[in-house]
Amino acid sequence: MSLKTVCLAALRPLPEVVEGIERAARDHLLGLEGLRQVGLDRVVRHVPTDYIANDRPYGGVVAQADDIGVVLDLQLTSPEAGAQVVASQAWRNFLLAIAPLARPLFSLDSEANVPVPLRAGSVHGGFRRWLLLTRKAPTVEAFREAWFVRHADLVKHLPRLDGYVQNLVNARYNAQGEPVTYTDLPIDGIAEVCYADEAAMVESYASDARLPLRDDGAELNARVSTILVDGKVIR
Repeated sequence: MSLKTVCLAALRPLPEVVEGIERAARDHLLGLEGLRQVGLDRVVRHVPTDYIANDRPYGGVVAQADDIGVVLDLQLTSPEAGAQVVASQAWRNFLLAIAPLARPLFSLDSEANVPVPLRAGSVHGGFRRWLLLTRKAPTVEAFREAWFVRHADLVKHLPRLDGYVQNLVNARYNAQGEPVTYTDLPIDGIAEVCYADEAAMVESYASDARLPLRDDGAELNARVSTILVDGKVIR
C-alpha cells in the first residue's frame, strides 16, 4: 500500500478545521482515480518521548513537526497514482478550499508494513499513538530491518493493542509540495500504534511489555515526534 501523508498546522479551532477539511475532501478528492481512501487525524496533543534526550530548540524530528494539528492520509494504489492525484486540478481545488483553515507543513510518501492488523475501531481511524521517526542506523536498509523485524516483534507483546502500522518513508516534500532531500526533512518512518482509546494506551504503556520496547526505541531512533491523534476514514 502506498501512502501520502500531509501534515498541516491548524489556523482555526480544531473542530472547525477538521469539519472543513472533511467537507473539502468529499467535494474534491473522493472518486479520484488511484485514490483508495482518505484518512483524517485530529491531533489530541503532542507528548514527550521518554527515551529521547532532546538538545534542540524544538521538540520533535524537525521544527515543523511541533506545529502539526491535523494529518491527512491519502491511501493510494501506487506511487504513480499519488503523483497523478497531487498534479490534478482537484487537488489544487482542495488546497484552495482548506487554505483559510490549515497551512501545509510538509508531506511524506511511504510504503506500509502491518505487523499487527487493524481491528475494531482502528479499522475506521480511531485513537492512536502516531510517531515520526528519525533513524540512528547509518542506512535505510539497516533501519528497515531493525524496525520491521526486531522492533515490530516487541510491539506485538503490548496488551490491548488494536493494530500496529509501520510506514517507511521514501519521498519527502516541503510546504509547497516540492521534493526535498533527506537532509532537509530527515524523517525515516511513521509509526501508528492503535488503541480503543487513551485509557487503553495508558494501561498498555504501563505494562512490563513496554520496557524492552522503550529500550529498543532508544537504539533505533535518534529523534522522535510523538503525537496522540483521533482519526476517521472518509470514504
